[in-house]
Amino acid sequence: MMFSDQSDCFLLGSTTKTKWIYITPSDSHVNKLKPGPHYLHRGLLRPVCRFRNFMQLHVAGTRYQTLGVAVPSRLPACDDGNKYGLSQIRIAVKDFFHLRGLKTSLCNADYYRLYSPAQTTATVVQRLADAGGQILGLTKLSSMIAREEPLEAVDFQTPFNPRGDGYQSPAGSSSGSAAAVASYHWIDCAIGSDTSGSGRRPALVNGVYQFRPTHSAVSLDGMVQTFLRFDTPCVFARNLNVLESAIQGDLSSGLLPAENPDQTRQVKGFLEDMSTFIGAQVEEVSIQETWQRSPPDGVSGGLSAYLEDVITRTYFHSFYHSTDAFRDEFAQEYGRAPYVIPFVRDRWNTGAAVSDEQHTEGLHKLDIYRRWLLQHFFGSKRTVLVLPIANVEPNYRDVVNKSPPALADTDQLYLPPILGSPDIVLPIGELKYQSNITRRGEYLPVAINLVAAPDEDFWLLNVARETLRRSGRQEDICTGSRIFPTASIDRTTSA
Repeated sequence: MMFSDQSDCFLLGSTTKTKWIYITPSDSHVNKLKPGPHYLHRGLLRPVCRFRNFMQLHVAGTRYQTLGVAVPSRLPACDDGNKYGLSQIRIAVKDFFHLRGLKTSLCNADYYRLYSPAQTTATVVQRLADAGGQILGLTKLSSMIAREEPLEAVDFQTPFNPRGDGYQSPAGSSSGSAAAVASYHWIDCAIGSDTSGSGRRPALVNGVYQFRPTHSAVSLDGMVQTFLRFDTPCVFARNLNVLESAIQGDLSSGLLPAENPDQTRQVKGFLEDMSTFIGAQVEEVSIQETWQRSPPDGVSGGLSAYLEDVITRTYFHSFYHSTDAFRDEFAQEYGRAPYVIPFVRDRWNTGAAVSDEQHTEGLHKLDIYRRWLLQHFFGSKRTVLVLPIANVEPNYRDVVNKSPPALADTDQLYLPPILGSPDIVLPIGELKYQSNITRRGEYLPVAINLVAAPDEDFWLLNVARETLRRSGRQEDICTGSRIFPTASIDRTTSA
């Protein structure tokens, strides 16, 4: 094996001996050599390149729940010439997408025990691989694609969020995908999913970009589903160009229900930049007040009353019945019910109590609400709704902080899935806090969620990119405890 640096002397090694090979620099093929390893074949130096498929290695320790993954070289593939745009991009995948030859676990030991390795690969993952992406392996998630805080985890330890003091919750359910991108520079992006915040919450607390496409734009084949109307793959990355590669293929209003005044200040600062550099008119609005002034025809009362129990009758009902086969097949095989964490068991019980008639009525209400949202907030003008996702505050993984049984039906996390809209999470700053772990000042990411009308995916991505670039904001996200290098523009606030 040899490394070319345009010199005329190369070292050739083998298992038996080492010898020097001298090549005249005037040889035409030498002058065209690129840096990197080469091999000598029939008198010519040829580059060493990777092939699109590679061997996945599993290393299972008796003490540790760990995987060893063979990571391919960054060298270009022999046959694609980087024409697809994804060559050399390394991609991790949430462990609820099927990958041929690998078992799907959903981070539940009984689910993993029951099912054999997948025979096919999920369509969304296969398309990335076909485009030259390097699929590395599977990442952890919240058990059974639900919500799970670290001290609620039973079968598999919750991934570690690298931000701040390193002991903050990674959120769920796509916790492993977001934490992997935030932790490892050799992972370029990760595929997760978002049903009711499963991608947006991890993107916020792990401080990475997340893009969730228009629902109808991405195939769900080969993905374990919970609620077909809300389920959508999403992508995490530290760079907008990588994000755009992975999702191939005038602003008018804002929405700011933030509780933290420092967080709100940073969100409003971003909106001012959008107004200045994109020519957007910013307007603070209230969905509930708009509903009160102009409800759908034939509907009376407030929005909260109208949506009461709608999520339970739709999402929770589907969440329970999507696992009917798992429960039945496991009971037949092992003579008992499968184990699930208490949060999942409670949600199953809630969903099981919903009748088919109530489910149908709930879906009808969701349809009316969706049409009303599109009419009032995404009319003739291109519009972006701006959401702060959640209140930014410490959430230590060693403190009991149980997942809430349910979000309010009007919670902002339900808006994008109800709309079926694309959305992007943008880290825009940091919030300084005094850590109980390190006993010093640390930093939590601050991020916002931009939501556009269905099918406005690439326009929304361009809005985010132009605002970041024209306002001089940091675009590339770092791995480790801080999302931005310390030498970058200071966009931090003390808690």
